[in-house]
Amino acid sequence: MVVSLVVAALLAVWAENQADMRALQHQAQDRARLVASLVNHHLEEDDRLSTENQALRQLAGQHEISQAMLVQDGQIANSTLGTLQGRPVSALQGTLWLPNPPLDLHSPGAFFGKDQALFVQPLAQDGKTLLLWVDTLPPMPARLANLGRLALMALVTALLAGGFFYWVLNRALVKPIEHISLVLRQHMRGERSARVGPTDKSELGQLGGWLDLVLDDEERALRSLQESHEKLEEQTALFQRVFKIMPDLVSITRLDDGVLVNVNENWVKRIGWSKEEVLGRTTLELGVWSNPSDRQQLVGQVKDNLLRNVRLCFQDRWGETVEAEASGCVFEENDVPYLLLSFRDIGERLRKEKDLRLLAQVVEVSLDGVMITDASQHILTVNSAFTTITGFAPEDVIGQTPKVLSSGYQDASFYKTMWQQIAAQGFWKGEIWNKRKSGEVYPQWLSIRAMEDDYGQVQHYVAVFSDISEHKAAEARIAFLAYHDPLTGLPNRTLLVDRAEQALIQAKRGGDRLAIIYLDLDRFKSVNDSLGHDIGDTLLKEVVKRIKPLCREGDTLSRQGGDEFLLLIPKLVAANQVELIVERILAAMSEPFVIGGHRLWISTSIGVSLYPEDGDNVAQLLRQADTALYHAKDSGRSTYSFFNKDMDRDLNERLQLESALKDAIGTPQLTLHYQPQFDVASGDIVGVEALMRWHSPVLGDVSPSKFIPLAEDTGLIMPLGAWCLEEACRQLAQWRKAGFQGLMAVNISVRQLVRPDFFDLLESVLAGTDIPAHRLELELTESLMMDNVDASLEVVRRLKALQLTLSIDDFGTGYSSLSYLKQFSVDSLKIDQSFIRGLSDAQQSRPLVRAIVQMAHSLELRVIAEGVETSEQLAILRQEGVDVAQGYFLGRPEPAKVISGLLAEQAMSLPAAQKG
Repeated sequence: MVVSLVVAALLAVWAENQADMRALQHQAQDRARLVASLVNHHLEEDDRLSTENQALRQLAGQHEISQAMLVQDGQIANSTLGTLQGRPVSALQGTLWLPNPPLDLHSPGAFFGKDQALFVQPLAQDGKTLLLWVDTLPPMPARLANLGRLALMALVTALLAGGFFYWVLNRALVKPIEHISLVLRQHMRGERSARVGPTDKSELGQLGGWLDLVLDDEERALRSLQESHEKLEEQTALFQRVFKIMPDLVSITRLDDGVLVNVNENWVKRIGWSKEEVLGRTTLELGVWSNPSDRQQLVGQVKDNLLRNVRLCFQDRWGETVEAEASGCVFEENDVPYLLLSFRDIGERLRKEKDLRLLAQVVEVSLDGVMITDASQHILTVNSAFTTITGFAPEDVIGQTPKVLSSGYQDASFYKTMWQQIAAQGFWKGEIWNKRKSGEVYPQWLSIRAMEDDYGQVQHYVAVFSDISEHKAAEARIAFLAYHDPLTGLPNRTLLVDRAEQALIQAKRGGDRLAIIYLDLDRFKSVNDSLGHDIGDTLLKEVVKRIKPLCREGDTLSRQGGDEFLLLIPKLVAANQVELIVERILAAMSEPFVIGGHRLWISTSIGVSLYPEDGDNVAQLLRQADTALYHAKDSGRSTYSFFNKDMDRDLNERLQLESALKDAIGTPQLTLHYQPQFDVASGDIVGVEALMRWHSPVLGDVSPSKFIPLAEDTGLIMPLGAWCLEEACRQLAQWRKAGFQGLMAVNISVRQLVRPDFFDLLESVLAGTDIPAHRLELELTESLMMDNVDASLEVVRRLKALQLTLSIDDFGTGYSSLSYLKQFSVDSLKIDQSFIRGLSDAQQSRPLVRAIVQMAHSLELRVIAEGVETSEQLAILRQEGVDVAQGYFLGRPEPAKVISGLLAEQAMSLPAAQKG
């Protein structure tokens, strides 16, 4: 709009100037006509004008004529320009202004051009034509004045228009342009959010809006480009990471010539060349292919640009053959084909497959049954032992569930609990009763384990089982032996005590009386020592045959071990009933026994205690009966005594023994003797057992069977046991310096174990003597361990934590179930000598010893036999697989000096034996 106003003003000034110029030009044209008329008049008066050039020039000069000439017959006769004289009129073209169309020289005329006028005047007197050119431009001063006025008016107009235009430009153009420029500069500096913002509807406003749209499009394009770039970088980085850490051996080569372009770290590690050494070289140069044609054969197997699981061999840097599977693809980059190969080293897998085949063979020949099912418990495969144990052939069970083996002995809750444990822990093991194909129900020891894949999903179940029928029979026998005497079949002390406690409870409730009768066979030891244990064992059986018929129904006759028996008589009405039974027993025992051709007279001494007169608990009644027994023996044997409070002599003797024992502790009266323990197979001494001996200056040699029970009852066992442990370990340390590598066995009392400082004593002794803990074997009696199972387990745990060797002593006289033996984690079982003495009776002791040995070995326990007194016993023990034996036949307990000599002789004999 502003431009239009300025242009209009300038056009108005210019139009006015043109009008003034036209008026001036009209004045000049009028003056030219006047001049032409005057010149024509002069020609008529003066003839010289037509003949003399000088006269003609003067005339032209007087009247301000530009050019004047006379033309005759088409030729220039006279002219103010001498150079044109004599030339044709046509020569004027291009030199002077001529009108168009061509001139008619015979007719007068006036012609006006832009700035000149041409007058044509024919002359009558001589046939010539006068041509006059007169300038029609206004005079220079007039033109200059007009131009000055025009310039002044244009200047004023321009100034006014410029001011207005500046105001309009500044308001409507400059500021928007500056804002747009600012936005562009900000955008160029990286401020991508800069925008022009809302604008008006003018061109600049529309330009700003378009700029914002362009910037928005650019921002979106840049963002999209950046995201694409980031994704590309991320994918490239991911590819590089994957390529770098891939477990397979990955290489990229040019397809045509095999030049290596890239390899990953595992390729470098396995093949042996560094990355810098291989890039740019071919695999043939590196010797990767043992045969140059191998690569071409591999490339020839590419189909649809892919290669899948091709088995091949190649070589590493050191020439070692690598078995692998290759997969890969062909791709192009910049029109160059490349081959990407991924080699998977399958050497380990092939070895594992070989191991699996071997394992499958082992499973097939295993004596344990193996059954494998799928996740839904359908049987997939079984081994030969499965068929041997169950009677079912593979085709009988494959595809079915293990329910085909169910005996029905276990209810649904049993199986629910079992599968809950498998689901929670992944395995279950325990005893179960299943059915053979024949219908026979038998016990199994079954282990089930869930086999999961890498994602924790169960794929298979593997069941391994063994027929434990023989173990169950042996366990039942052992369970029987836990409560019964193996020789006579009578209840042992454990069972008698249990029955006595039950009878005592009933007696207290019903107000009844009961009696405990303690029997000890007189002179039995002399018979046993002189005629042998076989005669002695047979004699014990015959004694039972005589006594048992004399007992009432409900009475309990029990063998306590050795030649001692207990008889429990519950629901006693009067004391004379006991006297009647005792007298019958004495009478029966007065008759001779004929055994093995020997006529034997043997009697019995009997002690009796009564409830409630002599005590209100079983232990007290047993002690009182024992006291009465000793009173009967002191009274001449083959008699009986009822306990009474006047039996002070036994007590005084006991007190005397106790006092003497206190004085003996810490003096040379007490010594240790050592009984050697021999390896049954090799005959070598592999251990010694420390046994206490007491020689009193007053009492003489006191049997351990007397002073040790007394020490336990009085608490003297603590200092006595501590001294024994320290002395035995000190002696073992000396023997170890001499080269002995065997065990030192030491008996431990229950009173020692319950003392909190006992373990401190053990640690102190081991540290002080510097002997390996596993070379010290602590013997714990079976009955001791079974009195309180929980406490015993804790004791064993603490002892094993010290790495000590543990043995159960007198095994077979108490009760130890298989489950408890597993929990106790002991190292050895020591068979009680009562079993060894009965080995000659093939129907009794030998099967029991065999059962104990088999059970112990199945639990990986060492078996020790004590009380070996004949070569026959040793031979049987060797046949039954006993590991270690001790006894008078092999070696008596001797002082340390004697044992040192035996160990020295053994050490000297070893080289010779080895040479042989």
